[in-house]
Amino acid sequence: MSSILRMLSKRSAAVARSFDERAASYEEHADLQRAVAERLARLLPPLRQPRVLELGCGTGLFSRHLLARYPDGTFVLTDLAPSMLEQCRRNLAGVDRQRVVSFEVMDAARPTVEGPFNLIATSMTLHWLGDAATALGTLRALLAPNGVLIYATIDGKSFPEWRDVLAAQGLPVGLPDIPELPGIVDEARMVADDDALGFLRRMKAIGGLTPREGYAALSAGALRGAIRAADRKHGGRITWHIVYGRLGAL
Repeated sequence: MSSILRMLSKRSAAVARSFDERAASYEEHADLQRAVAERLARLLPPLRQPRVLELGCGTGLFSRHLLARYPDGTFVLTDLAPSMLEQCRRNLAGVDRQRVVSFEVMDAARPTVEGPFNLIATSMTLHWLGDAATALGTLRALLAPNGVLIYATIDGKSFPEWRDVLAAQGLPVGLPDIPELPGIVDEARMVADDDALGFLRRMKAIGGLTPREGYAALSAGALRGAIRAADRKHGGRITWHIVYGRLGAL
């Protein structure tokens, strides 16, 4: 076990292990994350020879946009899951050969790298942190005076149909609470699956089923009942609400 994982909260360590276990097959099920990365790339500012930090790089879905946008940049790509980071390294092997790129296992909530950075970027990672707003403040402190931080994340309005079904049946919700974040400049609502079972299978395939701490998992019967209710009441449509943000240095 990586020494950094031993210092994490129980839930953060579980999140890292969950993503670690699915690193090799992650991109087969990450079409939604790929679309989010493409939309976030529209917020990339024009920079010459920037020093760039990416948090939660995963297998490199957004890293590819960074390397393509800044051919003369210097990049520090980080993720909490070592296997995801290694998969990113392999995926970018043909792209970063002539670039200055380093890969580091790091908790986005507790960055251990030294600034300043001209650009900090993170796609679909903030919602895994215990306090995303505080994490953004910590990251902004690493920006150069004219630096930019961009992010994409799900917010607290995501999955309203699934929350509605669980509440109607008096069942606990394992989804994390996500407060409104600063700097939001864009948003999108997306439905990626045809039914509730497809939604849950997608979440499991990408390592995204780690619940909030203290959550007691539903029984198999309760879960089947919730799936049937979601399909009956909402046509199986579970909506992702994605927000995109842009912030400057503190």
